[in-house]
Amino acid sequence: MSEEDVNQLIKDHKELREKYTKVKKYYFEKEDQVKQLQNSLAHQRLSLSRTSLDDSEYTTRFNRLDGLIAQLSFSIRKSWRSLPEWLHKSVNKDAVATGKQEMTAAGRTFISRWLVEDCFDRYFHPDLDAPLSAQLKSIQRNIRAYAPHAQTVEEEEFLTSKVVNWRLSTLEGLQDVLRSPQCPENRAAFTDMLKEQLIAALAVHLQDPPPSDLEGGVHMIVELVVSIAIHLPVESRDVVIEYFKPGFSIMQDQMKLESGIPPLGVSIHDENAERASIRSASSEHTDVTDPSNTPGDQPRSKRSMLSALTGTGKTKSVPAQGKHSGAGGSSSSLTRPESSQGLKEDLPPRVRMAAGIGVSIRGRSVLVKAPIFGM
Repeated sequence: MSEEDVNQLIKDHKELREKYTKVKKYYFEKEDQVKQLQNSLAHQRLSLSRTSLDDSEYTTRFNRLDGLIAQLSFSIRKSWRSLPEWLHKSVNKDAVATGKQEMTAAGRTFISRWLVEDCFDRYFHPDLDAPLSAQLKSIQRNIRAYAPHAQTVEEEEFLTSKVVNWRLSTLEGLQDVLRSPQCPENRAAFTDMLKEQLIAALAVHLQDPPPSDLEGGVHMIVELVVSIAIHLPVESRDVVIEYFKPGFSIMQDQMKLESGIPPLGVSIHDENAERASIRSASSEHTDVTDPSNTPGDQPRSKRSMLSALTGTGKTKSVPAQGKHSGAGGSSSSLTRPESSQGLKEDLPPRVRMAAGIGVSIRGRSVLVKAPIFGM
């Protein structure tokens, strides 16, 4: 082997050694980065595994809240004088006058919706000043409301983590406020404010003077609501508190069907109107048999009689040529009952009234199914 060859081998060996040294250094640097990322992820998971209340405690408290709402609704069932507009189509016309089970359900519905929309969805933490608490809650809602629609489970989990991290970081930044002597005063003022607002919201629709046990029932409800609300911000999970409005599609995994109230359309008012319609139909039937009537009048009279007997077309004339006149009745519904029946069967089941609150852990489990009455 020549001296030139030896020098080339030495040179190649030196280059290979330098390359090996660089690769080894790069490998260990990346290995350190991987370990740092693993540790960061572990710490993050550890910090996000904290729960203020466990599932059973949330379930117990919300079931207790449902019981208190039901007790108050039962005690004021005969004291209603009107209903909010959004409940009109869910309650029979004579329900307010009779003041029975249907008004107990309506009371549960009204109070449950108010608690979700005017407390749980409006304020961030009971120990904060109310305007600041409302502003922070608005920010939290907007993070999700204005985020792009999640297309995958991963995107939904990312958005949930984003909301939770913002909430926990905000609480860390408010520690000086949340540890101040002002907190008990803020919580007491917040509790009194909710009591006054709920009583005022109910009083608008109740007889004057309101029932004597209204204030006591509201007091117990609001006290329990505040004791729940104080745990929600510090949760490492996203606890979802929902109220399902009338017309919402029924979801078996998040709702439980209740019974015990009259179906819609069954009321004293409707029965009296039906009797009057039948009497009117009898007189029209007499006119039909009168030879003085022309043949062209008979179809109209027969349709009027049939409409009265079936409870349709009470005040409206039946349109000709099978054109629909809406839910009240139509000539096509008389001539082709199978079409309307098929259309009715195709409609998905809907919520008539949600008499309680639904609670779940977003992306994980349902803690409390919302009690609902179906259409």
